[in-house]
Amino acid sequence: MLQWYIEDAGGGCRAFSEVLVLVCEQPRRIYKRYLPLTWDNKLSMEEVARRKVLEMMREAGVSRNDRLYVCSGNIFFGLHKWLTENGYQWETAKMEGLAHEVAESIFQQQIIAAGFPADIKLEERNYRDYYRQVDAWIKEDPARAKYIKDMKVRCKPDHTRYLLKGNAGSARTCSRCRKKIMPYSPIVHYRFREQGKKKSRFFHPGCSPVKPHKNKLHQVHIHWRGQELQGVVLPAREPLPCMVCGREVPAGTRAVYACRDKEIVFGHPACFEHTGKNNGNA
Repeated sequence: MLQWYIEDAGGGCRAFSEVLVLVCEQPRRIYKRYLPLTWDNKLSMEEVARRKVLEMMREAGVSRNDRLYVCSGNIFFGLHKWLTENGYQWETAKMEGLAHEVAESIFQQQIIAAGFPADIKLEERNYRDYYRQVDAWIKEDPARAKYIKDMKVRCKPDHTRYLLKGNAGSARTCSRCRKKIMPYSPIVHYRFREQGKKKSRFFHPGCSPVKPHKNKLHQVHIHWRGQELQGVVLPAREPLPCMVCGREVPAGTRAVYACRDKEIVFGHPACFEHTGKNNGNA
């Protein structure tokens, strides 16, 4: 069984092709593809990316016995769905190793080949400043406009911008009923742009004007100190001790969050599963 990592680079830059990579660290194998600057077949960006990744998977001979770690970015949402429907072993992951390094390196090689200064590099994942410098370089010469992406074909239909997920630790106000959406409860998040600025609206699931296109909600029911609580599973925002076993839950790993009055109940999902109705009573 091999472990494969799927990562992208350049998605936040308004110029140059996005880079997609499929990487195995042991043995070291690297495959790459580029999204075109534009296309005219009415496919969504997610579908174009999915097809490119499947090309790499076929070339690499990836099997259902292998394990795939896929970047959680929206560009791979269509791939996430396809992998599940076709029985592959996969999970989302934050890329830190070879796949991330390779993707960023290939993206930089692409823009250097176009004439961008080689001494200007991405530092500590400060994408905003890096892409601003790329944008400024593009504007210096009208001839460089040929490197600008077609954002119209990359734009998502409005209904695809609604995401059902677990609310984090802050209460939100529903944009429809104006009532509070409590922490660690189901929430629909709608992202959009208004006059060039990124904005968000939040809804109770029953108040959402459309059925959410994506579902990242992992809801759980647990027993804690004699009460049945409804909570959600989210990546831990900081390392904290599990309230069941006492061991630390590392930041970024999946954790149960629930509210009991003003108390936040937190811990390993497996701990709550194993202790059942005795959670918190020991």
